[in-house]
Amino acid sequence: MSSPQKALDVTHKPLRIVLTGVENSGKSTLIKPLAERFKWPYILELCRENEEVLHGEETFKTLQELHKDNENEVVKLLSHTNAKGIFCDTGILALDVWSELVFGKEVSEDKAQSASDSAVDLYLLCATVKEWEPDPIRLFPDYNKRVAVNALFREKLENRGLAYIFVPILPKEERVDFIEQEIRSRFDV
Repeated sequence: MSSPQKALDVTHKPLRIVLTGVENSGKSTLIKPLAERFKWPYILELCRENEEVLHGEETFKTLQELHKDNENEVVKLLSHTNAKGIFCDTGILALDVWSELVFGKEVSEDKAQSASDSAVDLYLLCATVKEWEPDPIRLFPDYNKRVAVNALFREKLENRGLAYIFVPILPKEERVDFIEQEIRSRFDV
């Protein structure tokens, strides 16, 4: 005989784990091996496909639209997966930091935008890599500036009371191993 509580236990909400941090921190490099290791789907950073961003013509509205598009992708992926989780290459936190630095205000100032923070189970705050890798959407070739910007990420995570782990600089495989151990120690996956 099954109780209503048992019926609820059968369904699960996949975990949402977001890689975050300043540019040149390895988020895009880490997401694919992590997804392969866990056999989870993932969403790449959408700004890399946005023409306004690619041409340095983004506006505050562009960032708001990127957030909406990202959240739509998350909802679609979460509703169509049987995996225990998904990985996202950035999210609202990164958009907030970027927006604050460039436009002086956060995307999540609109309360409808900030609701996505609560839907993230864990952030992976990636330390910036010292060696600069040029990229058309990157703004901070100076290592010290990137370290300072990454401190803004940590401050926002802590001020918002969001769950995160700091991912130190290690060789790629060791970083993936470190992240896997951290996730498995926190969740039944």
